[in-house]
Amino acid sequence: MHKTMPVSVWRGLPSLLLLLASACGDGEISASAPSPTSSPASASVASLELAPRGQVLAEANRLSAQAAKDPGRAGAAASLQAARLRERMWRLEHREADALEALALYDEVAGRDSALACQAQVDAARLRGEAKNEPLVAYSGAYLARGKSDNAQCIARAELLIQALSAFRPGQSEIAALDREIQASRGSRAAAVGSAQDPQLASPAPVMPVVDPVASGPATISRVERYGAKDAARVVVFLTRPVLFEVGSLAGSPGQGPRLYVDVSGAFFSGPSEYKVGGVVQRVRLGKRQQGTRIVLDLDTTVYQHVFYLPEPFRLVIDVSLKPPKVATTAPKGPRKVRRIVLDPGHGGNDPGATGPVGLREKDVALDIAHRAAPLLARELGISTLLTRDADVYVPLDERVAKANAFGADVFVSIHCNASPHRKSHGIMTFVLDASKDAAAARIAARENKASAAAAAEFATMMSRVLDAGSVARSSHLADLLQRAAMASVSPDYSGVHDGGVRKAGFYVLAGARMPAVLFEASFISNPTEERRLDTGEYRQKMADAIVNAIRAYRDGI
Repeated sequence: MHKTMPVSVWRGLPSLLLLLASACGDGEISASAPSPTSSPASASVASLELAPRGQVLAEANRLSAQAAKDPGRAGAAASLQAARLRERMWRLEHREADALEALALYDEVAGRDSALACQAQVDAARLRGEAKNEPLVAYSGAYLARGKSDNAQCIARAELLIQALSAFRPGQSEIAALDREIQASRGSRAAAVGSAQDPQLASPAPVMPVVDPVASGPATISRVERYGAKDAARVVVFLTRPVLFEVGSLAGSPGQGPRLYVDVSGAFFSGPSEYKVGGVVQRVRLGKRQQGTRIVLDLDTTVYQHVFYLPEPFRLVIDVSLKPPKVATTAPKGPRKVRRIVLDPGHGGNDPGATGPVGLREKDVALDIAHRAAPLLARELGISTLLTRDADVYVPLDERVAKANAFGADVFVSIHCNASPHRKSHGIMTFVLDASKDAAAARIAARENKASAAAAAEFATMMSRVLDAGSVARSSHLADLLQRAAMASVSPDYSGVHDGGVRKAGFYVLAGARMPAVLFEASFISNPTEERRLDTGEYRQKMADAIVNAIRAYRDGI
């Protein structure tokens, strides 16, 4: 049964979209090609706001007739204006015929002009949902519009509607079906480009954050972190508040390699304008633009890219790699190639992580488990293992998976100890990065991220929209093997060990991993009994054995 939305909420949605339109520029309709009335796209709608019905319909019919004669963009813009006039009449009088006519015009625009398709699809999604009083219809339409579009401004418009309808998000099976439709659409577009397509076309379209267009003051770029390597690199741009951004690329020319750029709206910088990186990214340059900043990555060659944001503190993450992303619909069957593994001991240095009742520190336990697992992986499985930290030093979250990508790892395991204000909480859990409505999981992710639970949930939902089903399936399968291996390792010798299972949450440390990635919470250090266990070499060895056994099972295709 579909959930219905209160009428009062529906009434608020149009104003929200108009607010975003004022920030994103509905006027872009007339920027490339003048509208039939040589005025901004919304002029016909605004000028007839108080006009009689007959006058409004006459103008809508005139625009429709003009659109029929012009197959180009100006004709599509005229259809969009006519649709909005019809929609306005529906809002005033609620005549079904007006809504149906507006939807037909929106659909016509979506089918004839790619530049305006996203705007028409978002407007149609909202109107369909309102007219039928089915928010699920509106959510699905906006979700498809966002996924199929490459226009950052219109993606942000769709995102606003999606956020307003977040309580009515469909189930995972419905979302998966929508994702398949989006992938099929993008696949068709990519195929049309031919064999010479830019590899960046295979990268996921970025999801925009929700941005308050009337927020006080511009955003400031506070610093730029770089993690360069021969085959992969990560650039992290820290900003003082959320911003909209648009990703593009420029082909190489004689004497200059290709460039990847990210245009950040409403953000400015006052520090260095150039940063050396090395490897696949030669350097990062910042340039001032009229309404923001352009961030340019000078590259050695064409790359595959993935650009996303982390909510708290807000930062843009730009990942590039020479290797294409692995896309599949399910976890592969049979034996798997596992030659390199990255173990990530959580926290370190001035970040102790959680501390137990008698002072045991999470950073020390995690590092010891990693030190015990690494030689076993080499000796028993012949696998090369890299630790993100090999001593009591601090490594930023953004750098950890960047090291795994640069290492070309086949598996990434982040090792932690759980904690809770309730000392009775106990058990072993394993996490993957994906959307979740589990409040407890969001709180755990927030603690590890040093951010709020709301930010962890926002991040998980955002990443779920760009992760392909195969990536999630591979990570989930690895997590299931690790969880089972851990329970099998400790249960014979320790009583009352709770199986917390495999869970989903928005862990920053897993963001951008190009391999199956899991976060392992090896018992609650905040629980007195489990703290005593974690303080022994025997229990830590069992945790290390579990990691090795899970990797063995994953490699062997179990």
